[in-house]
Amino acid sequence: MSEKKPAEDAVNPRHYADLGWWSAVAIIRKWNEHRAATGGKPVSFDVGNALKYMQRAGTKPGESEVTDLKKAAWYLAEAIHVLDPSEPDPAGLS
Repeated sequence: MSEKKPAEDAVNPRHYADLGWWSAVAIIRKWNEHRAATGGKPVSFDVGNALKYMQRAGTKPGESEVTDLKKAAWYLAEAIHVLDPSEPDPAGLS
């Protein structure tokens, strides 16, 4: 009799769940708690997504580490454009 492997969790896959407290979600929550306590603005969606892609780069089965790092760079470029519209718009919307 062969053992069945557990099905991969499509919502919280291993490359997310194995990080525990160090997951991007936990870090962003703590970062925002600190910012709120010190009068700062929350971390933007773009900055949070960049952190997520940098953290998970090279851990997703079938995905290139370079691809995730390029995604992180794209989100950082977007965050920069939002703060300074004279910077290039990576989404090409302006």
